[in-house]
Amino acid sequence: MVTVEAAIAIGSLVAVLAVVLAAVGAVVAEIRCVDAAGEAARRASRDDTAGAEALARELPSGTEVRVEPDGDLVHVVVRVPPLGGALPGLRLAAEAVAAREPAVAAPTGDPADTAPDAAPDPAPGPGSAPAPDPEEPVP
Repeated sequence: MVTVEAAIAIGSLVAVLAVVLAAVGAVVAEIRCVDAAGEAARRASRDDTAGAEALARELPSGTEVRVEPDGDLVHVVVRVPPLGGALPGLRLAAEAVAAREPAVAAPTGDPADTAPDAAPDPAPGPGSAPAPDPEEPVP
């Protein structure tokens, strides 16, 4: 009798362990999906849609990345099959939205295009006290 009960208990423990490992795998896949959606939205907001879609190569096979520009916003949807596609009808999805960034002009190399290292001291206005002389003793 004890042998049958032990076999059932061990079988139940293995089944529970498999379910727990599958749940942890699904959580990890969801976190990767959310991270990929955020990164793809950042890349697409800089007009790097090829880079945004290249993220699909870094994710598990069967991953779908959809980039949808919408005026001043970029919507990105990433869908990942959990457990390596073991559950064909189930997909984890994450969506991210980012505002488009303005285009940045490339530097020309002209010194007039660069910002000065330090801003000049503003001239004292009326009613402002003059700056103290560093060599004058303080009373």
